[in-house]
Amino acid sequence: MPAAHAIICLGGGMSVDGTLHAPTRKRVEACARFYHAGLAPVVVFTGGRAVPDGPSAGAQMARLAQQFDVPPDAILIEHESQSTLQNALFTVPLLPASENLILVTEAFHLPRSWASFRWAGAHGLHLAASEDVRRDQETGWPSISILLRESAAVWFNLFRAAAWSAASTVDLQNDDWLH
Repeated sequence: MPAAHAIICLGGGMSVDGTLHAPTRKRVEACARFYHAGLAPVVVFTGGRAVPDGPSAGAQMARLAQQFDVPPDAILIEHESQSTLQNALFTVPLLPASENLILVTEAFHLPRSWASFRWAGAHGLHLAASEDVRRDQETGWPSISILLRESAAVWFNLFRAAAWSAASTVDLQNDDWLH
């Protein structure tokens, strides 16, 4: 993977108490490895709050990354997004450059993430899977429910992007009808 301007770590779930779900922790671990390998000077952690007054997933991921020795001055946090599309919309303006970026998420989520970031104006995206697919904890088989959810989310994301594009006067920070 070539050296990039930034590594973008997409949130993958968090409990209401701020505990990161296992897939999210794996994403953070992968980003820390990429950072320490010298693939980019900045890591952006993107993800909103599970509850209004709670911590953001972005902040919790950044905190975990610091435990993996990613220095605070190499971390940017986006803490408002509630969807992959919003991850892209709210993260791209924070970046040092909108091209030559590494997106980190699970393999099944990479196509939708790529499409969302391209739609939001990012270019030269390099995709990195933190893991292939979530697995059922009891059977070890790929999680059918997450694959079905992602299949539906691709279409929902497409609809939301089209609606957002059509509404040229939408205030992106206060678009309650799209959450």
